[in-house]
Amino acid sequence: MPKRVDPDELLKQIVKLSGGRHKIFLGMAPGVGKTYRMLEEAIELKRKNVDIVIGYLEQQSRLDNEQFTSFFEVIPRKVYKVNNNEFSDLDLEAVIERKPATVIIDELAHNNLPGSLNQKRYQDVQEILKNGISVFSTLNIHQLESIGPIVEKNLGIRVNETVPNWVLNQAEEVVLLDIPVDELYNRLKSKNIYNQAQLNHALKNFFKRSNLNMLRDLALNVLAERVDIEVVNEKLKAKIKDRILVAASPKETSLNSINKAAEIASIYHADLDVLCILNNPTDETIIDNLRETTRTNKGYFFLVKNINREISEELIHYIKVNRITQLVMGFPRKKQFVLGSQNSTVNKILDKTSNLDLLLIGQTDKTEKTEKKEDTTQDKLITSPQNNLKFGKLKIYIGMAPGVGKTYKMLQDGRELHKDNANVLLGVIDTHGRVETAKLMEGLPILPLKLIEHKGKYLPEFDLEAAILAKPEIILVDELAHTNVPGAIYSKRYQDVQYLLRAGINVISTVNIQHIESLNDIVEQVTGIRVRETVPDWIISHASEIALIDLSPEALQERLKAGKVYSLDKIEQALTHFFQKKNLIALRELSLREVAETVEHEMHPKDKKIKILSFIDMNNDTLRLIRKSARIASRLQAELIVMHIIKDTSKLINEKKIAIIELEQLIVELGGDFRLVEGKDILNEMVKAYNKIKPDYVVIGEATNKRSSLVFKKSIVADIIYKISDSNLWIVGNYSREG
Repeated sequence: MPKRVDPDELLKQIVKLSGGRHKIFLGMAPGVGKTYRMLEEAIELKRKNVDIVIGYLEQQSRLDNEQFTSFFEVIPRKVYKVNNNEFSDLDLEAVIERKPATVIIDELAHNNLPGSLNQKRYQDVQEILKNGISVFSTLNIHQLESIGPIVEKNLGIRVNETVPNWVLNQAEEVVLLDIPVDELYNRLKSKNIYNQAQLNHALKNFFKRSNLNMLRDLALNVLAERVDIEVVNEKLKAKIKDRILVAASPKETSLNSINKAAEIASIYHADLDVLCILNNPTDETIIDNLRETTRTNKGYFFLVKNINREISEELIHYIKVNRITQLVMGFPRKKQFVLGSQNSTVNKILDKTSNLDLLLIGQTDKTEKTEKKEDTTQDKLITSPQNNLKFGKLKIYIGMAPGVGKTYKMLQDGRELHKDNANVLLGVIDTHGRVETAKLMEGLPILPLKLIEHKGKYLPEFDLEAAILAKPEIILVDELAHTNVPGAIYSKRYQDVQYLLRAGINVISTVNIQHIESLNDIVEQVTGIRVRETVPDWIISHASEIALIDLSPEALQERLKAGKVYSLDKIEQALTHFFQKKNLIALRELSLREVAETVEHEMHPKDKKIKILSFIDMNNDTLRLIRKSARIASRLQAELIVMHIIKDTSKLINEKKIAIIELEQLIVELGGDFRLVEGKDILNEMVKAYNKIKPDYVVIGEATNKRSSLVFKKSIVADIIYKISDSNLWIVGNYSREG
């Protein structure tokens, strides 16, 4: 990732400086559909009688784009003579003289021809914006000035056309066109973007799978960083982006803490700060070592001397001001300074902060380094499922909220596949009354819904049995998190999908980010709404392809107001509740980072998984601790083991037995392994489990009631950490308390 930008500076850059509005369609590479999406939205404006014209369009023989040009007035290009040859380019003066409401200008990073008023097209765009004309434009991520050097270094490809970062930051709206790599390969072939010789060359160079994965990851994270500034600006309590602080002491042992924190920060795409507090004179050599280690790990080092308050108060102040999500410290040498005393530094910090995790770094780092796995996957143009005779292939479109266009895109896929003679079947589609979406269903084979009797009424539901008998090559199944009508074969639609996959049928489906089980708590924190319908994380992680359908919060709210999401009687309530702008901004960042994580796991799979052991008790925070443990395991690509210790299982009442069974089901759905252990001495059982499993991380929860919670009873944590000091102890903080 490029160097972190100061939030205050970036906010200044985002401030609107011109009369016109600039909307940029961002992609990971040529061919993802930026221009097509731009023209689609332009047509929508045209239908609303907006004066919109084409200033410059790079068609490159793309028939899908050419069909749109007849809808618009096209401003003739200006002809330039270069070395006795004639070339045409954007006529800036003609656009300004025509003065439309909006102008379409493709290829934002284009280098202008000699003799033009400006050297770069983005400079032309700035002139147009200053004249009060809004602009639609397109950009590939490698053309961003800060990304160009990364691409040149890692891909070995020279980037000749770039735009400064401030151009992207100043744009009022940026939308990402995200597609899986295989879908791009299919596009390159079916859309005839390149001739065969050009295509063969591209697949061996720029369009190598490893290159595209890296570019896709960069695009997702660059936009997520931009959105995070909006999250901070909205002053949301929720913290989507992780910010890690190392509390360093002027000792060599702090170097290990910085390195471990940097490793996690790299995986989390988190900011890394190191704060060293000095109350006594110390050797400058160690301070220089701490500073250099921080710099090497792309962090920011802060040195505070001679403070007039306690160290805990200084740390608490820094944590609150900088929205820190995780504090990293080394294991204290004295037990009473850990958790055994209410006056300990750790307890004071946890008591006076909210949603803060604490990571105590072990004395030795026993996590095995895994070498980067070489990408041996051949870059193939695939239009059919993977060569697997037993299981189908699952493709999922993820969105930040209802109405972003997941079903619309899924149906577009279905039409393309049907056009290519694939055996496509519409299994169940929920148009929510959207006319444009329903039109896409025309001409496609549709599976009739099954009527199931429930409480004297017949309710329509997906017909799984009929779908299996139809034996389609590909079936479209909307709303992955849907709860089936009682009486259906399975209670959840994702279970229907799982059965279809086992039958060798390929499935395309949709889901919103708030329905992913491990994100349930953070979604509630963001929106104040507890989502009841969820899908297990494993079904997301096992999907062959995942793509984000991106949309700006403003555009989604406009769709909502236009009645394209819900019926008119529900619009006002939606706008004041779930569809508030601040909620949508946070959910958008969450979805960007979630999809980026799946790409990164494909880029850097770990051959040998590390182990995470999470100890849970039965209380109000248990489910949140399990989900947080699963999130940690997912990000670290770790094996998750969740353990609950009971003194006497024979005395369990039925209610608790049922609760334990439900816990096990949740843990399995999150990809973990649940273990119920009986033992009279809880501390002894924890130590025995640790010695047997030898985890790299031990996860426990901060107590909301320290008198009764397992982890604080008889200062268990204060005792156990000295018996597991070669591991790392991750204490999950309480987010319900106001810090």
